[in-house]
Amino acid sequence: MRALGFGLLWLILVPFSHAAEHGVVVLQYHHVGDDTPRVTSVTAAELEQHFAYLKEHDYKVVSLTEAKELLAQEQVPDKLVSITFDDGWRNVYDNGLEIFKKYRYPFTIFVNPYLMEQTPRIYMSWEQLRELTEYGATIANHSQFHEHMTWRDIGQDEAAWQQRQLTAIVEAQRVIDDELGSPQPRLFAYPYGEYDAKLAKLLAEQDFLAFGQHSGPWGRYTKATEIPRFPASANYANLDTLKTKIGSLPLPVTAHEPAEMEVASDVEEVNVRLHIAVSDDVQLQRINCFYQGDVIQPNVDDEGIELTLSQPPIGRSRVNCTLPSRSLSGRFYWYSVPLVRPNEQGRWPD
Repeated sequence: MRALGFGLLWLILVPFSHAAEHGVVVLQYHHVGDDTPRVTSVTAAELEQHFAYLKEHDYKVVSLTEAKELLAQEQVPDKLVSITFDDGWRNVYDNGLEIFKKYRYPFTIFVNPYLMEQTPRIYMSWEQLRELTEYGATIANHSQFHEHMTWRDIGQDEAAWQQRQLTAIVEAQRVIDDELGSPQPRLFAYPYGEYDAKLAKLLAEQDFLAFGQHSGPWGRYTKATEIPRFPASANYANLDTLKTKIGSLPLPVTAHEPAEMEVASDVEEVNVRLHIAVSDDVQLQRINCFYQGDVIQPNVDDEGIELTLSQPPIGRSRVNCTLPSRSLSGRFYWYSVPLVRPNEQGRWPD
């Protein structure tokens, strides 16, 4: 992967006049329970609270496939949401089944078939997954192995790395299709939300939609293999803050640099460029960005918005930028730039 050098974050403006930009908010869950790691868990009560909020506030919940079709047709209504679960943990079935039966919302479960086979005690069975399809579930691809897919083994060349990852993706899809009895939608969630241009290209060549773990809504300019999702577990499960994300709008970023998440291990400042389709609904002077707990006030001039990002920590991080809508009171545009910085050995923690 190409490492990034020093630089600044720029938001470069593309003239465009438009009303509020609508998109699809994709929520990401893992465990459902109160005896699992809190950082990736919601309780059943919290999950039902989220579903009840969507119903009470007239959000339309759609499958990822329907969301794709609406975006392609440029017919995205306001207040559109999709729901996803990563890993296929057994507690999603045990603690979520009655909620799924009650609301009948479409949702997607991303599974690792090899891990399901090796450790059936903690993952849902195919029988349970098939049952959940009766209540709205789509079963989708999380690769055979839940590994850092951008990492290469020591001495492994690019061709061998590419073949390993392609095999993990294609074989997982074959198992899913065989178990469900028909070809399933080609939907993929990157383990740990990590990807690079080469991996994204592999997914595109196999005609997948691919989903990360950086936040923000899915909009008309979002690349098909870089779709963001909002984590809705742990402290993110609190509806006081989650409802702002559920109601967010996709900041219309038409292109961004760099394409890679990974930065150099000794990097001091990261160079990122965002090109934005400007509309009457956007007041650039009111944009705020947030990084590592700090609010970054950008300098606004005729050329755009300039930000300086300090050295990222080892591991994954992201800068989030939000902008209040002029036409929709209390609603915010949202965009996230994911970063990952390796240690000197080229690795980082899960």
